[in-house]
Amino acid sequence: MSAAVTPADPAAEYRAARADAVLADRSDLGRLEISGKDAADLLHRLTTNDVRGLGPGQGTAAAFVTNKGRLVDLVTLHHLGERLLCLTGPGRSAAVAAYIDRYTFREDVEVRDLSQSHGTMGLYGARASERAAALFGAEAAGRPPHHATTVGFGGVSAILAGSFPMGGGAFHLTAQAEALTGLRRAILEQSPGLLVAGAECLEALRVEAGLPLAGHELTEEYNPWEARLQDAISLNKGCYVGQEVIARLNTYKKISRCLVRLELRDGRPEPGSRLEAGGEAIGLLTSVAAIPGEDRVVALGYVRDEDVGLEEVDVAGGARRFRARVLGPAR
Repeated sequence: MSAAVTPADPAAEYRAARADAVLADRSDLGRLEISGKDAADLLHRLTTNDVRGLGPGQGTAAAFVTNKGRLVDLVTLHHLGERLLCLTGPGRSAAVAAYIDRYTFREDVEVRDLSQSHGTMGLYGARASERAAALFGAEAAGRPPHHATTVGFGGVSAILAGSFPMGGGAFHLTAQAEALTGLRRAILEQSPGLLVAGAECLEALRVEAGLPLAGHELTEEYNPWEARLQDAISLNKGCYVGQEVIARLNTYKKISRCLVRLELRDGRPEPGSRLEAGGEAIGLLTSVAAIPGEDRVVALGYVRDEDVGLEEVDVAGGARRFRARVLGPAR
């Protein structure tokens, strides 16, 4: 077996992602197959983005929200012709499937949870596009974000789609679970120097990229505008669950909070710590990750909209206090 199959330490993984790319098992993501003649129309009426306008091979980011416009999950939808593949947040497939079922009445729609039968690999980093082009061809790797294509590699058929950038770029490769080990081996054998990344590296890349996560930044406490999900929202489509609230927030500029990226060098506070400015509470810390191999911690948190431009904020973490630099809005 190639030495590249052996996982490196988190610091080496992180350096590889920032300079090149890393491969990771992303079977923690949920996978739903949604089929039936009314599938695209129903998803169009249940999510924040234009699904009805997608053609085969196309895809989009979209959010499921409550009728009050609060976040359920951020997903990617990939039109595969007779069906749509929905990649949900980690552990969110059952919740998203239940949400779809709640609003399905007479529509011809079937939802299958593929979270056990299928798995997903992720390719992340500064040279992820170059690596993907070398493995799967320039045409497949050069498609717009979330557009999907079927690729054959190492005797395995898989769905390749660009995703939310982490470390500079990102691709997801979804295939049957029993084929993932062979697919992983074939990719590493054809990709000299490509390292396998673990959870610590991936979390650092996610937080550094400002990518929100279900249970942290994506909860019913927040709406898509606050979470910086502009690319998942269409203002030109018709009605959908929560649409009136989301449209009104945009029209009347009623967004009161914003997700921001933070950096700390004097310690690591816990998620849930209060963010302050001038002794006044202005928000909440939602995710924290240490950069492997560096004396640096990155974080995500919500602050009042008027405080987005602050250069620094205080973090009240229990008995300790920390100073954080505001790097700007997430994503």
